[in-house]
Amino acid sequence: MLRLAVGLIFVVVPMLELLLLIKIGQSIGALPTVALVVGTALTGAFIISRQSLTVVGRSLEALSNGRTPVEPVLDGLFLLVAGALMLTPGLITDVVALALLVPPLRRRIARAAMRWALRRTQAHLETFTTDAGPERRRPSAGDSSIIEGEFERIDERPLRPRGGGSGRSRNS
Repeated sequence: MLRLAVGLIFVVVPMLELLLLIKIGQSIGALPTVALVVGTALTGAFIISRQSLTVVGRSLEALSNGRTPVEPVLDGLFLLVAGALMLTPGLITDVVALALLVPPLRRRIARAAMRWALRRTQAHLETFTTDAGPERRRPSAGDSSIIEGEFERIDERPLRPRGGGSGRSRNS
């Protein structure tokens, strides 16, 4: 389903862009239409470069405070998408890119995309853990892939010699 939607986008959007550019060109002329497309691309590139610096600063700030920079990274991802849309000639993609450049709208879209991705991942995990196939089951307590053992952290206490504390082995 998702592949079909992406395929349609790659076919339908360029056709709509071309139709819109032809209509605008007929209304205002070819040169103003080209100027409009180039102007929106330059404006978008300028805005993206400014906002990218802000995203990098927010990411570094989150890291220095010991937090995971999830929101700044998502902002950066959507700025990258906006940049790719701005470089694509056409006005529909420019409008979508400009919408992604508005921080509150971009964050709302990012949250919706994350909810969608998490639901999709959760559905995949449920399918993975409930499948009865031999490769898809959870290991049980008696499973041979579980190794039991004891451990001791040697970095938390000083090293002590083994075998009575004399430092010499019993065989000598």
